[in-house]
Amino acid sequence: MLQVLARKEAPVWAQFIKYSLCGGISTVILFAVVVAFHVYAPEFLSEDQATEVRQHNLRIALFTAFVPANLFAYFANRWLVFQTGRYGFWAEISVFTGISFVSFVGGELGKMYIVECGFPNWMAAGTFAVSSALVNFVARKFLVFAS
Repeated sequence: MLQVLARKEAPVWAQFIKYSLCGGISTVILFAVVVAFHVYAPEFLSEDQATEVRQHNLRIALFTAFVPANLFAYFANRWLVFQTGRYGFWAEISVFTGISFVSFVGGELGKMYIVECGFPNWMAAGTFAVSSALVNFVARKFLVFAS
């Protein structure tokens, strides 16, 4: 099994395992940035704020976290999971980031709904991360890194 996982030309199940590992680390990066907001600017993400303010501030924190998490995800996926596709480097990273951004917006809409329902920020951020991961695997496999 380890030999299969070590190959880039691995079957889809092996790619998904490696993708999940890369995505897990990318999610840790995303959460680390959000936690940094909690630690270094606790009033910015306080749950005592009005719902609209919480939504706005969490959106800023998640967008800030999106940048390093997406860069890590791109390079890790390119190195460990997928073969480079039909695009050159700049086009490939642009399409990758565009798909990530569309997924980010979808997660953002879901996060807003969850916050509006009164759930805590960590649950909204977790839902955002899971929904993004599912959409991104399919899009990256068949659009970004497709040959």
